[in-house]
Amino acid sequence: MINTKDIKYSVPGMDIIKGVDIHIKKGKFYGILGPNGSGKTTLLDILAGIIEGYSGDIDIDGKSIGKYSKKELAKVLALVPQNFDTTFPFSVEEVLEMGRYPHKKKFSYGSRDDKKIIDDVVDELELKDMLSKKVTDLSGGERQRVVFGKALIQDTQLLFLDESTSNLDPYYAHSLLTKVRGRVDDRGLTVISVFHDFNLASLYCDEVIFIKEGKVVKSGETPHTLTPENIKYVFNVNSKMMEDENRKFVIPYM
Repeated sequence: MINTKDIKYSVPGMDIIKGVDIHIKKGKFYGILGPNGSGKTTLLDILAGIIEGYSGDIDIDGKSIGKYSKKELAKVLALVPQNFDTTFPFSVEEVLEMGRYPHKKKFSYGSRDDKKIIDDVVDELELKDMLSKKVTDLSGGERQRVVFGKALIQDTQLLFLDESTSNLDPYYAHSLLTKVRGRVDDRGLTVISVFHDFNLASLYCDEVIFIKEGKVVKSGETPHTLTPENIKYVFNVNSKMMEDENRKFVIPYM
């Protein structure tokens, strides 16, 4: 689904991404973990076509990312950022409808299929009571749920999540990630998510990618890669693993 070769990115006085090679398979949930400033968000933004000026190669579904138009890329991937900041008082309904824009022809109105996709996500994410509200009046967690909804309404093959549950309480964090996990299993969605929470990565990810100082230092299937040894190496934090009903949990300590 995604292949990168020797991705590098710098800003004046600093190398941020230092030669990243990754292979992302279709229908898998990937977690990217690393310390603050390690390049996680920058890498995700490069893969999403937001950041330019990097060197190296990125292929998405067998096609160089540079050969996609912005609209074509928006049909293939959706991004849920850590924060959705807007000063314009769009209604929640208007923001959700933006998810269908890449699929519309010029000057056309939404189709019956567009409406069904929107209505289904509104019901699934429990957003109906918020539709008439202005996004500028919402709490950070409410706004994040709306942006999640917009991304799912975009109905893409790839979904990028950048610490997208950081503003959510535990109920909505697990609820939304469970719904995303369901799309991976049932529809073959491919997900790449930046996490700071080891246990969210453990519960939802098929594979994890550890990044440190702009480089991929460890990657592989979650049970074999999210280990106390790797956590110590990447984060300089001690941890131990606990298991309950075949689910592994990480307990960090100093």
